[in-house]
Amino acid sequence: SMQLADAGAEVIKIEPPKGDYARQVGPPFVNGESAVFLSVNRNKKSVVLDYRREDQREILQRLAATADIFLEDLGPGEAERLGFGYSQLSGQNPRLVYCAINAFGEEGPLKDLPGSELVVQAMAEYTASLGRIGDPPIRVGADVACINTGIFATQAILAALFHRERTGHGQRVAVSQFGSLLHLRGIMWHSMTDPDDWYGFHLDHYTNPPDYGYQAQDGALYFILRRGNTEDWDRLVLELGMEHVLADPRFADYGRQATSIGRYAPEVKHIWEDAFKGRSRDEIITLIKSIGGDAVPMMDYPSLLSHPQVEALNVIIEVPHPNGGTFKTIRPVARFAGAAGPVKTAPPKLGQHTHEVLTSLGRGDD
Repeated sequence: SMQLADAGAEVIKIEPPKGDYARQVGPPFVNGESAVFLSVNRNKKSVVLDYRREDQREILQRLAATADIFLEDLGPGEAERLGFGYSQLSGQNPRLVYCAINAFGEEGPLKDLPGSELVVQAMAEYTASLGRIGDPPIRVGADVACINTGIFATQAILAALFHRERTGHGQRVAVSQFGSLLHLRGIMWHSMTDPDDWYGFHLDHYTNPPDYGYQAQDGALYFILRRGNTEDWDRLVLELGMEHVLADPRFADYGRQATSIGRYAPEVKHIWEDAFKGRSRDEIITLIKSIGGDAVPMMDYPSLLSHPQVEALNVIIEVPHPNGGTFKTIRPVARFAGAAGPVKTAPPKLGQHTHEVLTSLGRGDD
């Protein structure tokens, strides 16, 4: 919903009397508000409704009667039980685009299982690709299930709106966190169907050690030789004093282009690092770039925030805080020419817009 709000939609967030649970998630808290809540609720309105009460559900149904989009994540069948499923709302608003988000889909033995980021990552095999063989599984260090499901849901909603523009009819779309992660794993699954057909980095991720980049004298870097030009590769190894690898069969094929790809990549890594250890990271990066390769430092949080590319893109912006002042956040990815600033309103305080919205329905005294 934040993506839609950033794009200019009026987004009304329906919260229970105690508020969205994300308001309590922390630390960190920024000026008394959860950083998690602040990061995903800009440009929205907050309306408090106890939709389990019949009189409050009627207000929600009236809002949906004139809405373009209705978005819920209550789980299969729960919205219908409460009286605001698609069949119930589309009867009064046939142009409604209804999006239902759930953890594991609406069919199958797991359809009623409540999901969380870690539960879905584990079931979708994401944790299998990290760490070392024999060690416990490791979660991906980002909320890939929640964030990517939001992206896929936004795509589905926009496609349904385009369909409505063509046909005049709304529809129901469903997106699951499990399905989203399986979709993102597609390239891995395809490569595993015939492991003898092509040997690349997609096939050895279970047995390779964690990739920490290549260690130089003062830090780690990552590099790749894009052009696939043998002369470029020869020049690089000669500049690094690695003449002995010119005839080494382990450096053939992928080893001459994408250094971390291929059957022998893990066992020859130390050869690269032996050549790097007497040189600074910047020196190596400059050398690799001079022959048409790509090389970058392995970044940490402080160095990333201060990097000139991040500053040039104006990624970190200050936006209004609901309690006054400002706080820093990440600006929307898309840049629309001629559009106003990306953040128009601060994340709302609980129920901040309840009276405004109810008044628009003629229920201002409720």
